[in-house]
Amino acid sequence: MGKKSGSNRLKRLSAPKSWDIQRKAHRFATKPSPGPYSIYNSYSLGVAMRDLMKLVLNAREAEKVLYDSQVLVDGVPRKDPSFPVGLFNVIEVPKEGTAFRLIPSRDGLDARKVSKEQAKLKLCMIKSKSKIDGGHIQYGFHDGRSMRNDTLALSPGDSVVIKVPEQAVVSSIKLSKGSLGMIISGEKAGQMGKITDVKKGTASKEKMVAISLPGGDTELPARMIFPVGASDAPAIEVQAR
Repeated sequence: MGKKSGSNRLKRLSAPKSWDIQRKAHRFATKPSPGPYSIYNSYSLGVAMRDLMKLVLNAREAEKVLYDSQVLVDGVPRKDPSFPVGLFNVIEVPKEGTAFRLIPSRDGLDARKVSKEQAKLKLCMIKSKSKIDGGHIQYGFHDGRSMRNDTLALSPGDSVVIKVPEQAVVSSIKLSKGSLGMIISGEKAGQMGKITDVKKGTASKEKMVAISLPGGDTELPARMIFPVGASDAPAIEVQAR
């Protein structure tokens, strides 16, 4: 009888370069399940707990902690070690009073420790906007969640701060001049700066964003910029300490 699906194991030597793991200590690592993130922009929950946050010593210990429903991802208990976690996901262990937010860095995703209050907040970028039955507006976000909301008046590229897990909108941030943007990929990933201009794209050219960074001004594709604040400070804690 053939397999119904692929293996959930991944050879460590074949893991994405962005993964911060020991590649020769063991042969395999847990592969993230299919989800909203590509394997290059995510970790499996078990690997993130062990290698990024140092919450457990090995995969077996991670499985036990998860099986006991001790770990929340964006406020929801998760038991699967292969559950994919990515940009701005909050991983919390209430029993230990510990929570981490995954943030972008030059080398890939990093884990920033956050307070209990911050663990209830999450930034989500709008990836799609559509009209559904009844004339209502539905937004799709970078982490795969969707929301029906007729009052936001936002566009793809903008972002919202939501409470998790209830998914209530706290505030919104436009991808526009004057907003604070964070670079989420490339050599400058993790850096923040004031957006100075947004240039509309065409059929053959990407939408571009001019942003003022500590090292100087630069212009990048809009897909690389995540609006994180409406003024000089981010709406939530998103930078490395």
